[in-house]
Amino acid sequence: LMSVKEQLKVANVQFEMHENDKPANLLKMYHFIDEASRKDVDVIVFPEMCTLGYHFLTQSSKEEILQIAEPVDGPLFNALHKKAQDANLVILYGMLELGDDVAYNTYVAVGPEGLIHSYRKVHAFENTYIAQGDSLETFEMLGWTCGILICYDNNLPENARVLALKGAEIIFAPHQTGGFDIEKAGMGRIPLKLWEERESNPQAIRQAILGPKGYQWITKWLPCRSYDNNVYYVFSNGVGIDGPEVRVGCNMIIDPEGIILSETTEAADAMITAILPKAGRKHTLAGSHVMARRPSLYGEITNPIEEIDTRNVRNLVSGENII
Repeated sequence: LMSVKEQLKVANVQFEMHENDKPANLLKMYHFIDEASRKDVDVIVFPEMCTLGYHFLTQSSKEEILQIAEPVDGPLFNALHKKAQDANLVILYGMLELGDDVAYNTYVAVGPEGLIHSYRKVHAFENTYIAQGDSLETFEMLGWTCGILICYDNNLPENARVLALKGAEIIFAPHQTGGFDIEKAGMGRIPLKLWEERESNPQAIRQAILGPKGYQWITKWLPCRSYDNNVYYVFSNGVGIDGPEVRVGCNMIIDPEGIILSETTEAADAMITAILPKAGRKHTLAGSHVMARRPSLYGEITNPIEEIDTRNVRNLVSGENII
């Protein structure tokens, strides 16, 4: 499998997670991995923290966090490595990684031959005991140079630019977003009732997903990350109820010119696929803009400043406190 692929077939999954229930979430993931395998997919991509669920972590104690977390090479990895072997594809998934008296919001790529890469979210804010990573590195997969940015990491254009300058051709962007608690930029919570009544009143949840708390917000900035850097972007998000919030899904695969190749706006678990040709990055308008950069003018961007913890910034904007 791990040969160079001039065209990469990618599957991208959104699903509603079971809170703090790895076996139940793995079962859902296996269902999609099997479907992807039947479709001769090379890589399947799941959302941030997909093996656990997300929002409950913001309210968890240190003891709970450290008890739930596990090493990258722990039981979850063993299960998904075996699944990658059986399905003959690469699996990208989110987990809570056990560190030294802290945990990390981590995203892992595993193939039939074992661990390919793991990445720790550099703008983690979920809990005092979930620490931030401090590295933006690329990795090689199937002959492609890849990068990962988790949720908030994508909101800062510098992060995607750094990965692009390090040669990234594709950026995987796992999320748990939309309908979150900050009432700015059109954002805010979506009533849980809309999701619970999605079958009897499909129009109401559809409007919420497509509106300023969902699709409109995501497409305000996400295609720009792709276009600005001449890279493919794979945006994978949770969908459905996550604690007091409703995730909006809206999974999409975006080409290097910011054009959406494949997407779903279903209020349901769903999988989309797209074929990404390496040649799709050549002679693009986006690529010409990257080539026209004048770094001699950009020194200000790298001037040291007092770095503020992402959690503090988020609390400042939301008026709420994350533990």
